[in-house]
Amino acid sequence: MSDDSKTKPGPVYETSGPWVHEPAIDRTFGSGAELPHPTISKLDQDQVLHGKLDPFPSYIALEVTNVCNIRCTHCNYRFGVAHYTRDRGFMGLETADRVLTEAAANNAAVLMNYDGEPLMNKNFMDYLTLAQGKGVKSYFNTNGTLFTKKFADEIVSFYKGSIFFSIDGNRDWFNKIRLGADYDKVVANVEYFLAANDKAGAPISVGVSLCNLGQTPEERKAFVDHWIDRVNFVSLGEVNDKNGGILSEEMTQMKIRRRPICVVPWQTLGICHNGDVVPCSIYITRANTANAILGNVYEKPLAEIWRDEPISRFRRMLISGDHTDTFCETCDRWRCQFQWPRVTEGNRAIDRNGYWTSIYNLDRGVPWMRRGEDDKADDGR
Repeated sequence: MSDDSKTKPGPVYETSGPWVHEPAIDRTFGSGAELPHPTISKLDQDQVLHGKLDPFPSYIALEVTNVCNIRCTHCNYRFGVAHYTRDRGFMGLETADRVLTEAAANNAAVLMNYDGEPLMNKNFMDYLTLAQGKGVKSYFNTNGTLFTKKFADEIVSFYKGSIFFSIDGNRDWFNKIRLGADYDKVVANVEYFLAANDKAGAPISVGVSLCNLGQTPEERKAFVDHWIDRVNFVSLGEVNDKNGGILSEEMTQMKIRRRPICVVPWQTLGICHNGDVVPCSIYITRANTANAILGNVYEKPLAEIWRDEPISRFRRMLISGDHTDTFCETCDRWRCQFQWPRVTEGNRAIDRNGYWTSIYNLDRGVPWMRRGEDDKADDGR
């Protein structure tokens, strides 16, 4: 993490320096024109400072399991038992029903995974069916290893959400990073699903992602070019270390004049497989996750936890700017709040923030992710 990110916290609406261009994207669009400074939503910051809070999160994450079948080199699973101490488990359908009922009543979108690989839950299709039946807008990430032909054929028959496949580059990069998975098998799974989805009328929005782990600009461009005409969007993202800091800023270097208030706790909550509620996805990678538990959905409704004292205290800490001895002190997720204007050329559009660069195939449509955002993609992890 750069020294610039440790500057005094507080509201800020622009950076003091230009964005370092991502050659893969500039060449994809055939334009090297300078972009304006990124901005952060003054509305979001003012709402935070004036104590405005929606009755319910705009989106939530539902951890159907924190078990994973592979060991990616950049994942919290790889940081060792001393760091990752959470009990492995699977969310019961009753817990999911409880949360999804509240989400449906409050028009909140739901990420159907948090930690782990969701398809490791053998009943994952039942959770998707439950969400779909309640009219919940849902989406999920997957490593694609368990996305069989049978699963693909079934999911395109009823699901209307979005699916993100984590692929991380070409064959060499994939097999080096995603230990326990095989590039050719995963790509075959994805290609079969894409064909099945198109045959069914493309009811599911599809994205593929690459995490920045040292791939060259040329490799990133090749990744975009390989997938963009076949999916709704391609995302290129930075990678966190176990303390929430960005490992490399090659793609999104910014000189921050002042650290803004992180608005994540004003937008979302995460529900762990055992019903525990945490303030954001970064906390689940900590050994002391228990210190960040805000409540449990078996003890209180999520809407009540959303306004209860534990998370209110957490928000006051962020407003004060005193992150000492908290995980927020080392976390860089607040960089997501810095947005560049959307750029459009032909059938492609690009959104950029301090974490992610997302390229959209406009011919296939831009997916929604959050309540009231039918034309924007998620900027999260």
